[in-house]
Amino acid sequence: DETSKDERTLGRINGRSLKGTHAVKKQVFVRGHRLSGLGLLTIDGMVAISIVEGSFTAATFKTFIEEDVASV
Repeated sequence: DETSKDERTLGRINGRSLKGTHAVKKQVFVRGHRLSGLGLLTIDGMVAISIVEGSFTAATFKTFIEEDVASV
C-alpha cells in the first residue's frame, strides 16, 4: 500500500457555489516536503517498508521491489 502526506493533503481542487459565483476556500499554502511511504503487509505483519521524500517513481518502486521485497 502507498500513502503520502504534506500540508496540502486536505485541500480540495473543486468546490460548489451559488450559480454565477466562484467557489472560494482559504487554506494554508505551503511549499513543503512531501513524504511517501510504501509497505509490504503479509499475514506475518509488516515485512518491508520504504519512505522517500517526494513521490515514488518507477525507479524508486523498482528499487523497493528488488532490494526490500525480493530479500524477504
